[in-house]
Amino acid sequence: MIFDLPIHPLVVHAVVILVPLAALLLVLAVCVPRLRGVCGPLGVILAVLGAISAVVADQSGSILTDYVGTPEEHIRWGLPTVYSSSAMALTALLWFFIRHRVARSVFGVLTILSAIAAVTFTVLAGHSGAEAVWGELS
Repeated sequence: MIFDLPIHPLVVHAVVILVPLAALLLVLAVCVPRLRGVCGPLGVILAVLGAISAVVADQSGSILTDYVGTPEEHIRWGLPTVYSSSAMALTALLWFFIRHRVARSVFGVLTILSAIAAVTFTVLAGHSGAEAVWGELS
């Protein structure tokens, strides 16, 4: 807890911002060669930070369930978010650092696919989390 606030609500916002932004930058870097110099390094850095944030969100969310209960649907989407954002970070790192042309192309495609998955699961986890918190108020 930070200042009596659970860390989970704070760190999930990092995931919701970093993962889609990293995905966008990486897709641009892979698909548009002239944008690689700017979008590639920034996309890789944000993907790694997004994956780390997803792991922290998962762990802090597990701790938070002891206090607020177990939002089943939110939990169902949380773990795929961790896996897909980690896959995006890993494939992006490999795409960025491997110079072999064929391997780089393969990792470029894998980066795009994992980016799509990461954004999809981030949206599903984020929406179900917002529903768990704010759904009762509407």
